[in-house]
Amino acid sequence: MGSENHPVWTVYDKLRSARLSVKYYCRRLEFFERWNFTLELILLAAAPSSAVAALWFWDTAQGKLVWKYLGVVAALAALIKPLLALTKRIKEYESIISGYRVLEFDLMEIKTLIEQKQKYDAVLQSDFKRALLRERALVGKAPETREVVAIKRKCEEEVNQEMPASSFFVPQEISNADRKTNT
Repeated sequence: MGSENHPVWTVYDKLRSARLSVKYYCRRLEFFERWNFTLELILLAAAPSSAVAALWFWDTAQGKLVWKYLGVVAALAALIKPLLALTKRIKEYESIISGYRVLEFDLMEIKTLIEQKQKYDAVLQSDFKRALLRERALVGKAPETREVVAIKRKCEEEVNQEMPASSFFVPQEISNADRKTNT
């Protein structure tokens, strides 16, 4: 069996996929957090009781005009904020990121044990199967139905730079006992 066909690559591919998911969902979380912060800031700044409302600038002709426009923007922000359900989305992304981080840690632990043992034995294969069950649960909780291709591609490039194929240990041979558990 060639090293490029070794079953250990399934572990490494899943590890890279978990890392990709962490990176991708973190970027998406940042996007929604920025949106939420921006809308909150607009609403806070436009509130009549805010310190911003007491600024001397608003007493000028230009200030009155800007204040009116800020009021319009704040009214629109107040309308769209509940429709966007940003708080709910943020919680969903935080949850999925947490799950993928745990999966990534588990797979990284399997990778380390493969390197230490110098083999991919039945115990590690069993650990990997448990990790696959955790991954299955995460896939069903994905907070979006369609991924943003440009962000995903950028994250893939980063993961490939962080974890190139040359950084993984591939055992030379698998024993007959291990070969039986792989089939």
